[in-house]
Amino acid sequence: MKCAVCGAALPAPFRLIDGIGYHKCPGCDCLLAEPEFLARVDAGLVGNYHDDYWAFEMAAAQERCYGSTLVRVAEVFYYARRPIGKFIDIGTGSGLLLDAVSTLLPGLRDRFHGIELFPPPAAHRSRHPNYHIGTLGDMDETFDAGVCIEVIEHLTPATLRTLGSQLAARSAPGALYYFNSGQPAFVEQENPGYLDPMKTGHIASYSIAGLTHIFAPLGFNVIALPGRTWAFLLEYGPPAAVGCDELFHRLWNPVPENMQALSGDPFGNMFRAMGQEGARCYLENATAHQRTLWALSMLPKTEPAG
Repeated sequence: MKCAVCGAALPAPFRLIDGIGYHKCPGCDCLLAEPEFLARVDAGLVGNYHDDYWAFEMAAAQERCYGSTLVRVAEVFYYARRPIGKFIDIGTGSGLLLDAVSTLLPGLRDRFHGIELFPPPAAHRSRHPNYHIGTLGDMDETFDAGVCIEVIEHLTPATLRTLGSQLAARSAPGALYYFNSGQPAFVEQENPGYLDPMKTGHIASYSIAGLTHIFAPLGFNVIALPGRTWAFLLEYGPPAAVGCDELFHRLWNPVPENMQALSGDPFGNMFRAMGQEGARCYLENATAHQRTLWALSMLPKTEPAG
């Protein structure tokens, strides 16, 4: 058996969940459901986006879209290196994020779009004019930025490559996207129950190395977010090292047009504040952690008593 992300030989499963084996790839560190199960998903023989799933998911989506995801949208306005004319919510579900942004940033309402391949029942869907059903490949717009929240852990590597290819075709040069999805370190150290093939449909946990295998050939630079084992940035452009210093530079030097766009709405200044503060808390914590480890490494080593 070979890893569907990097092609390395897979060891025996490290865990069985609902009878499905999960493997940790020694080549890219991704955690993946067994190849036979992934093949069944790709063939359409296994699906998770049924009415029971949406009944389970709607409460969590409401909490995210009217809470933390708005902070992530605001962060993108700082991290993006180009003016944001069109913004896409990839895998928008019911479109709650479109409704939340419309409430707080009515002047920017038309800039936001959402796409969902497996929508919930019609009664739960947004009435936003830019709520689309289908795939990125069905769209005509070119996007400057976006978010993809709690989506790719549901996707097989083959489907994720397809999504990446479609996103590349719809991206302006330098377009920036924030992805939220639990990476292997998050699963192993913080949430061992994250993987679940049936109830939540979480069939993969992609590492930064694995994501680079998938997205780099499509023209994207994968940017790790220090202090977050559950998020990363995807920028449409050549590979480049982006660490804390560069992210801080972006934070203190945002594209002026993006700040002006936010300031034009009554709650735009709140978006500016929470975007900057939200990004700072993770970057500064990660920087402090790195410096603490460096300082501890400089301490003289003591010989054990005896």
